[in-house]
Amino acid sequence: MTVVLITGGFGSLGTAIGRRGEQDGATVVRTGRHPEADGLAHDVRDPDGWRQVIDTVVERHGRLDVLVNAAGGLGATPQDVLSATPQAWHDVLDSHVVGSWLGCREVISRGWQHPVSIVNLSSTAGHLATPSMIAYGAMKAAVEHLTTSVALHCARAGLPIRCNAVAPALVDGGIRDDVLGTVAPDRDEALARYLARVPTGRLVTPEEVADTVWQLATGGGLSLTGQVVTVAGGLGLA
Repeated sequence: MTVVLITGGFGSLGTAIGRRGEQDGATVVRTGRHPEADGLAHDVRDPDGWRQVIDTVVERHGRLDVLVNAAGGLGATPQDVLSATPQAWHDVLDSHVVGSWLGCREVISRGWQHPVSIVNLSSTAGHLATPSMIAYGAMKAAVEHLTTSVALHCARAGLPIRCNAVAPALVDGGIRDDVLGTVAPDRDEALARYLARVPTGRLVTPEEVADTVWQLATGGGLSLTGQVVTVAGGLGLA
């Protein structure tokens, strides 16, 4: 039985990823700051919280096989270069980068003897210039650097731990409207401008992201590590 821990497990992407795992018979543990009845309360910025959550997972299920770091939102807006505040930067940094690092660190420190897979959620905002949400874009780029560095650390140390990332473009749901609101006051206008840049002409679905996360988490063996897989409908290709 594969045991999966998903932070941000009650958001749009976390919910879809959990459902995808359950379809394959996995035991899924979801966490969040305000969890639903079947989840665990968890602030990913808190090191002690990480220890407690993983202790609980192991006590209940005997092991951990997959960690998906999906917690974090867009953060406070506006986030353009002149209007973003230092607090906005720190809030996004703590939830996306520090939170993911703490999770990776806690997993690595456990000395697992069986293969464990970490998948971090990034974004195409970390690849492309995002002048209307510079803090979010910068932090997603940092998540990808974290991912490759963790992967290299584990490989060099001979640990059975893989670390990869998935970078979706704008997803249909979740923070979609918040992101569009940073582009233009009229959400329909902002969406049309965005989709004009996407070769497939549509938004990514949560289920498409979930499928990719699950493939990275469970396939490829120990050699599939340090990769960032983009799910973007061709955004950035033309």
